[in-house]
Amino acid sequence: MQEKSNVLVFSPYPSRPLEINDLPSNFKQSGQVLTKTKKGLFLNQLGTGRIYQLEQGKNQYRWNRIDSTFYTGYNFGSLFFSVDTTLYSFGGGGLFNFNGNLRYFNNNIREWDAVRLSHSILWNSTEALFTLIDTDENKLIVQALPLESDQQLKNRQVDELKQTIWELDIAKGKWTMVGKVNFDNSLVFAQTPLGALVNMDKIVDFKNNKIYSVSINLQSKLFKLFGTSALPMQVAYTFCIDSTYFVGDLENYIDSVVISRKDLIDMGTAFYEPVKPSSPINQREYLIGGIVVLAIVSMYLLYRKTKHRSSKTTISAIGSPIEQSKTEKENKETQVVFRSGKLMELLNERERLLLDFIYKHSLDERLTTIEEINKVIGASQRNSEVQKRLRSDIIGAVNDKLEVISESKYNIIDKQRSDFDKRSFEYFIRPEHMELVEKVLGKKS
Repeated sequence: MQEKSNVLVFSPYPSRPLEINDLPSNFKQSGQVLTKTKKGLFLNQLGTGRIYQLEQGKNQYRWNRIDSTFYTGYNFGSLFFSVDTTLYSFGGGGLFNFNGNLRYFNNNIREWDAVRLSHSILWNSTEALFTLIDTDENKLIVQALPLESDQQLKNRQVDELKQTIWELDIAKGKWTMVGKVNFDNSLVFAQTPLGALVNMDKIVDFKNNKIYSVSINLQSKLFKLFGTSALPMQVAYTFCIDSTYFVGDLENYIDSVVISRKDLIDMGTAFYEPVKPSSPINQREYLIGGIVVLAIVSMYLLYRKTKHRSSKTTISAIGSPIEQSKTEKENKETQVVFRSGKLMELLNERERLLLDFIYKHSLDERLTTIEEINKVIGASQRNSEVQKRLRSDIIGAVNDKLEVISESKYNIIDKQRSDFDKRSFEYFIRPEHMELVEKVLGKKS
C-alpha cells in the first residue's frame, strides 16, 4: 500500500482466497487477481465483474466493493491490470467459449465498458501464455490462445495463431502480430526492470527480443522462496518493485530477493522470430513455384539413388562383418552428436526444461516429486486429472524421442514409488543414461 507507482501482481499458484464478506459462495474458488495503482490496491473476483478496493478503517483493513456490475460468468482466467489509474480486464472465458475482449472500468457509471479492437485475440491465464504490460507506451503484449472462440467446435485449433505473439496499442485498439515465440511454456512470475521473469529460470527482454538464463545461484534463491516439496509455502501473490522480487501468502509470510543484471546469462537466442515483410508475390505463385521445385528435386534424387544402387550393393557385399559393424557404430555415434547439436529438432522447450530439472536432481542423487514436475511444466493451477495427463504426455514424449538413440530397454526418465506415500511416484534419470542426457542438454560435447 505504501508504494506510489503501479504494481502488476501475479498469482502463479492456487491458494485459498481472500475473505470477501458479500461474495456469493459459488465464486469463492474462481480465483482472485490484484493490481496496484496510484489510487490504491484493487481486487477483481474472476468470473464476475466485481471490483473491491482495500481501505483502512480503525485498526484494520477491509475490502470495499466499488462497482455496480451485474453480469457474471464471462471472464474466468482473465488478465487484470492497470495503466496509470485505469483498471483493465482482458480475455478470459466462460461457458463453452473464450473471448479476446479488452474491458476498462468506467468510474463514472461504476461498470465495465468494452474497447473496440481491430482483431479478437483470445487469451486465458490457465494456459501459461506469455503476457507483458508496457505502461510506458500503453501497450499489452500477449501470446495468443490458438483456438476458436466458440468451444462448441470442440477446441478446434487455429494453426495460424500457434506460438504467435501480439502487441495491442491500447489507446488505438489496434493489434499487430509481432512474430512467433521460440518456446512453449511461458508462465510469467513477475515483471522486472530487466524483463519478464518466466518459468523461474529465464528473463525475457521483449523490447530487445532477448532471452537471458537465470544463474544457478539466483535460481536456488528463487525456488527457496516457494519452500520445498515437503514443506511448500502457500504462496498467494508475487510482484516486483524496482529490482526486488517479492512473494507472500495471505497471513504472515513474505520474502524477497534482488534480481540484478549480473545474475543474467545471455542465451544468444531471440524470444520470437519477427514477422517477415510481405512480398509482392502472392501465395498462389509461391505455391505453384514450390510444387515445381519440389518435383524437380524429387526426380533428381530418385535418379541418383537408382544410379548408385548397384555400385553401393557391390561395395557392401565385399565389406567384412567387422568393418560393417565398425561403420554402423561410427554412424550411431555421429547421429547422437548430430541430434544433441540440433536440440530444437529433438525436444521442445517444455520437454527440455523438465529433462534438465530432473537431471539436476539426479545429479545430486535426489528424486523429483510430482509437485515439482507440475510447477516446472506450468500445471500447478490445473486439476489433478489434467496434471496427470500433462505429466504423462511430456515424460512419455521425452522417453519416446530419446529411445531412438539410447539403444536401451529402459526409459530415460524412470520412476519409483515414494517412500513417504506409496500411492505416489518420484522420478529420476537412470544412471546408465546420464551421459546421454548430458549430450542432449549440451552439457557434454
